[in-house]
This record gives sequence, C-alpha cells and structure tokens, in this order.
Amino acid sequence: MGQAKKRGSLEERIKQAQDRYYGQESTIEEVRQALGLPEDAQALGYIIHLPDQDEFVSTIEDNDSIFSVGYAKLPELAKVYDQPDQAITDAKKIKKHKLLVCVLFESSKQYFINDLWANY
Repeated sequence: MGQAKKRGSLEERIKQAQDRYYGQESTIEEVRQALGLPEDAQALGYIIHLPDQDEFVSTIEDNDSIFSVGYAKLPELAKVYDQPDQAITDAKKIKKHKLLVCVLFESSKQYFINDLWANY
C-alpha cells in the first residue's frame, strides 16, 4: 500500500482518480506502466477499498430482506468485480464509509491498488 503515498495526498489521489475516470480512459497495461509496477503484475479486477480503515469490501448482499456488507483486512479476500461500473454501483449503496473503487494488481511479491473512483 506504500505506492499510494508516492502519488500524493489522499485528496490529490481522489481528484486524479475522478479525473481519470471521467476525463480519460486508460488500458490496464497503461496504468501498470504508469505506476511502475513489476512486469509480472497482473490486473485481477476492481475492488472497493475503505482508505480510513484500510479494509476492503469482501461480501455484499442486497435484496428485499437484507442489506449486508462484510469487510476484510487483506486485498486477496476482497470481492473482485469484472467491470468498474459494477463496483461503483455497489460502492454507491454503502453510505457510512469513505470508499474508493480501485484496480487490484497482483505480482509474485505483493498486491497493488490504483484508485479509480471515490464517493467523497
């Protein structure tokens, strides 16, 4: 998670993420290269990150009877979405936390995330 600090303050990263989401489209490969990630870093999909708690949404259940969200400390336990719009739709349902929708990358040594959207 130390990569985030190199990209500026939380507010700066949120602004950058929103500008990227609304203002331009980048391929996963372009993001990987821009972040200077290792060659073996593979994009796994999109996740919902709670930056204040440094947790990730692991489960979300929303139906007529219940709305329930589970959280995990480890990114490998996060619920992974195939499309950013799916993650953003679920993130908008969670009102009580600051959230970031991020791309999750995995290399042979560690996980990396890159902000894409914020709810604040």
